[in-house]
Amino acid sequence: MPRLIPKPEEMPSSIFRYLVARAVVVLVLMALVAAAAVLGLLQARQDNAVLAELHLPRFRAAVYLSMDANAAAALSVRMSTAASQAERRTLLDRLAERHQAMEDHIAAMVDVGADAESITAVRRLRDSLMDGAIALSAIAQEEIALRAMDHKDAALLTRLGELEQRRRNLVLRQQDLSSELAGFVTALATEAGHRFDAQRDLASHTQLKAVAVVVACALAAMAAVAWMYVGLRRHVVDRILSLRVAMLNWRGGAVEVPRDGNDEITQMSDTLAELIGAVERRNQELEVMASTDVLTGLLNRRRFAERADEEIRRAQRYGAPLSLVVGDIDHFKAVNDGWGHDVGDLALQHVAAIWCGQLRDVDLSARMGGEEFVALLPETETTPAQLAAERMRTMIADLPLTTPGGSVLTLTISLGVATLLPGESLADLMRRADQAMYQAKSAGRNVVRLAS
Repeated sequence: MPRLIPKPEEMPSSIFRYLVARAVVVLVLMALVAAAAVLGLLQARQDNAVLAELHLPRFRAAVYLSMDANAAAALSVRMSTAASQAERRTLLDRLAERHQAMEDHIAAMVDVGADAESITAVRRLRDSLMDGAIALSAIAQEEIALRAMDHKDAALLTRLGELEQRRRNLVLRQQDLSSELAGFVTALATEAGHRFDAQRDLASHTQLKAVAVVVACALAAMAAVAWMYVGLRRHVVDRILSLRVAMLNWRGGAVEVPRDGNDEITQMSDTLAELIGAVERRNQELEVMASTDVLTGLLNRRRFAERADEEIRRAQRYGAPLSLVVGDIDHFKAVNDGWGHDVGDLALQHVAAIWCGQLRDVDLSARMGGEEFVALLPETETTPAQLAAERMRTMIADLPLTTPGGSVLTLTISLGVATLLPGESLADLMRRADQAMYQAKSAGRNVVRLAS
């Protein structure tokens, strides 16, 4: 039986050479595929390393700088409303911390090649903002000292008016500086984001070019090329795109940062997650600072007015009862003069704690400034509101304050209670409650009076 397959030496030489050439071509193509794949992966790792070591630190420093700039602006404006020397010093110390933090982040941006002209402008505006805050602190210090004086003659009142005008002008200037500083800081953050995008696009372009070379050199190895391309898309490009989406959406609320593997992109994901967490925590801190009184932790006047207006509109719409309690610590100036402002601050905190302890979760409580407190009681008629005020008065009088030196300081408070009338506004309700409180002062203090 003849052989169906001849020996190699019996094959036609042209066919043999064709098979050998095809084998050589296949081997060469496979080698090119392997070489191209290795080069592509090495380049991708290099580009990812550049992203992690250069562009992400710049972006992170720009974002931190933006947060510190906003915080410094808010603190500088709040300096003008300081009600005590302790509060003024606290705000000034916090502003100094923000000033130093901004310098640290600016130095970090300089290290990674940020625009020198913009950095110079940011430093100039930051220093101007700090100078303005120091000037506001000096005005607040003098105003507090003047208001604490017993005798108020025409010269003193004139000086207070001059200080008020200077304070208003400085606040307007601080707001202008804050806006200009925010513009420069935003520009730096945007520029850092653009650089990150450009580097990411360069990495994507390099990877796609490597894939194109592999496809052109190895049509016989399409499966391997496709596998490598899909792998690159899944492990590098898509992950970078996901990081980009997370960066763009982080201001919109909770963002899930993709994390897969253990490489430079994973490190970038971890860093971005930490950055977003820090931003959210800082935003929450700023929100608390903007809505609460620093010394007592109660709502401040602005936030109380916003929420009280909502409650009054609801009560007027549904015809529900609502009452307001206004209290003013008796002889508080004597406490500050005789015991010092530090003990005065402790007294305010002591009264605030008792004040809140006598209220429900649905009630609103705030420090309106100085030694004056206010509580809004939804769904509360006059009699229950009067009883609540009596409880506050009794508890404050019965629970003395122990000073750091061990002395015992007894405090009292005069309170006025007003119940909402049909069609009445918050301002009118506050005015009636204040009048009732002043009647309590005139009646000898440490009493509760109802508004007419």
